[in-house]
Amino acid sequence: MLGFNGMSDPNPWLEPRTLISIASWAIGVAGFLFGILSYRWNRRESRLEALGNILEPMFRAAQELHQANDCRRTNEELRVSFPDPQKAPEAALRIKRMYDQYSAHISESHKQFRNAEVEHASRSFRFPDNIVRLVKTTQESLSEYGHLVNEGFFEKADLQFARFRDDYAKIKRVGRGWRLANPFEGIRRRFSHKADDAEPVSEFELTKEEMDGIMELISKRATSQAQNTFAVHPPKKLIDHPEIAKSDNIIDQLKDSIFVVRFQDGTSKMLSLVELMVLTYNLIVFSQQHQEVVRIMEASQPTAETRIKVSLRFSISDIMRPEMVKTLLSKIDFAESPSDG
Repeated sequence: MLGFNGMSDPNPWLEPRTLISIASWAIGVAGFLFGILSYRWNRRESRLEALGNILEPMFRAAQELHQANDCRRTNEELRVSFPDPQKAPEAALRIKRMYDQYSAHISESHKQFRNAEVEHASRSFRFPDNIVRLVKTTQESLSEYGHLVNEGFFEKADLQFARFRDDYAKIKRVGRGWRLANPFEGIRRRFSHKADDAEPVSEFELTKEEMDGIMELISKRATSQAQNTFAVHPPKKLIDHPEIAKSDNIIDQLKDSIFVVRFQDGTSKMLSLVELMVLTYNLIVFSQQHQEVVRIMEASQPTAETRIKVSLRFSISDIMRPEMVKTLLSKIDFAESPSDG
């Protein structure tokens, strides 16, 4: 007769050897994950450091060019106001000092720009393609800024400086995104479908009729109203809160507002923010091109009638950037009465 001791078989999962094996496996997995995350973190930090070594000399070059532009602008204003150095010795002395400062700023900006080029050429292989494109675009923007400063196109240089700052801000946003990104983002992208490469349509695109209206205003300003000033009436919100013109969300605050442009011949037109920005940008560019044409004509002194064609090229997506909009609005001397009053 078989006996029964009343005890159940022991649970194999609770045996010490099993528990030790499970704990060892968990520690191994945790160590593996820690190794992956540490590698990706260190890789991002290394990339950020390399990117910073490229951006630092670029921004220093931009600062030097900005100071050089201000020096040359002030120098030209003093030269026009005091053409005779014998009658204005202090102005003549300041002109000479500013010319020396201008040369020093240009020289330093050239040095910093070359340093940025060297850093980019030696480190670009470490970056994703989108970063390489953004850095290249920013370098081209900075190079164009230097060209405009050298040519003495002060207003156009201010616009280019705003464009450079917007390009620079794009790189900073991507750099911050590296630090905050999902550590498994690279693995997820590898197994996910490629996104559509088509660029989204900008919300600021203008219709043909709107562009024709802007070109008509530019033509009027260049011909029948060339000698007259015109008034720009802002929305009441901008008059009551002028700090909006310097805020980073200026586009969101003013994109639905209406501005009124009125010429002395009685012509007036209501414009949206994007229309006003396109008009202002093209008027500044046209003014700079007009000055260049006058300078060329004075140097060549043609004897026969000469026809000159001026073309205006621009990108609305480049114009409708926060820094560019702030710069363009700063160029407008708004009327005191609101457009919606």
